[in-house]
Amino acid sequence: MSSIREGAAAPVPHRARPGRAPVGAAQAFGVSVFPLLGAGLALAGVPVREVLVLLAGCGAIGAAVYAVGGGGRRVLEAFAAAVNATARR
Repeated sequence: MSSIREGAAAPVPHRARPGRAPVGAAQAFGVSVFPLLGAGLALAGVPVREVLVLLAGCGAIGAAVYAVGGGGRRVLEAFAAAVNATARR
């Protein structure tokens, strides 16, 4: 027996659902700047370890701001768990 009723509306495909915004210019810029900034700092003589720490810190701050701005409690909990796991090493 089918669970689909006669005359029922067809399901909406996932990509057609409202509320999911495409990647914006700010996101694309942010993703492209990180490798360029890292490469530029490494070419300028900054040790790679310091470059990675700097970029990881910037990424963590960006993720935290995004999570707080979006009101994502689960994202904040996952971020806090990751920070705690990293600090315990």
